[in-house]
Amino acid sequence: MASPTEILSLPSTPLPFYLESGISLYNPGDHHPNRRSLGMYDLIVVTEGALLMGEEDREWTVEPGQMLLLHPQRYHYSRGPCQTETRFHWLHFGTTRLSSDLLRQPYEIHLPQYWNLPSPAGIVQLLEGLLKLSAAPRSGAFWQEQTLFLELLKQLDESRFQREGSQALVVAEATEAFIRARYQEPLTNGRLEEELHYHHNYLARCLKEIRGITPMEYVMQYRLEQARLLLLKTDWSMARIAEEVGFVYASYFSRCFTARNGITPLQYRKQYSQ
Repeated sequence: MASPTEILSLPSTPLPFYLESGISLYNPGDHHPNRRSLGMYDLIVVTEGALLMGEEDREWTVEPGQMLLLHPQRYHYSRGPCQTETRFHWLHFGTTRLSSDLLRQPYEIHLPQYWNLPSPAGIVQLLEGLLKLSAAPRSGAFWQEQTLFLELLKQLDESRFQREGSQALVVAEATEAFIRARYQEPLTNGRLEEELHYHHNYLARCLKEIRGITPMEYVMQYRLEQARLLLLKTDWSMARIAEEVGFVYASYFSRCFTARNGITPLQYRKQYSQ
C-alpha cells in the first residue's frame, strides 16, 4: 500500500531542465536498480504491469496510469521483482538554484511524488514526443525537448491544484495579485477583505494552503524583496526606500529587513557595491 503522498517543491528560477528520457521493459523477475544520490530527479510513468519501488522509508506499487517522482539525493530501491511484463516511461531532469540571493523565488513548482494521473494519455503523449526527439539533430531538438518538458511539468503542477480544489488557488492568486499591485499602499486584513470580497480568515486559509504564508506575511515578504532590488538599483536613502515600498517608519523597515536577511539594509547594499 502506498504511503501518503509527499509534495516535492522545485525552484522555478532557473527553470528545471530536461536531461534525457526513455522507455524500459522489464520481464517477470526483473527489477529496478537500487541507486543513491543520483543527482537528478527521476520521473517514472508506468503504462503496463507494476513496478515495486521504495525511497528511504516510503514504499509504492506503481501501476498503469500512475507516476512516481524519485528525489535526486535520496536512496531509492526495488522492493522486489516484477510479477508480470512491465513497461514504463522514465525521464531525468535537473534543477539548480541561483548562486546569488538577489531574487527570492517568485513561484515554486509543486509535484506530487506518487499520483494516479488524471489524464495519463496526455502525459504519455508528451513523453513519447520527447523520446522521438532523442534521435533528431541536436540543433533543433534541444529547444523542442525543453518546451515539451516544461509543458509536462505545467500539466502535473496545475492538475494537482485542480484535483485538490481550484477555488483555493483562484483566491490565493487573486490575493497575491492584489498585494503585488498595491504593496506601496497601507494594507490590512480589513482592506483585503473589502477589496477581494472574502472574509480575511478565508483569504488567509487559501493563501496558507497554496503558498504556505498568510496575506500579511506575504505583504512583508514582497515589500522586503522590492526593497532589496531598490538597494541595488538606486542610491536612494533608507528613508526613501522604506517609504517607496510601503513602510511608514524607516527604523521599522530596517529592523524587519535585518531580521529577514541577517544584515542591515546598508550592509546589504555595501556587500554588492564594493
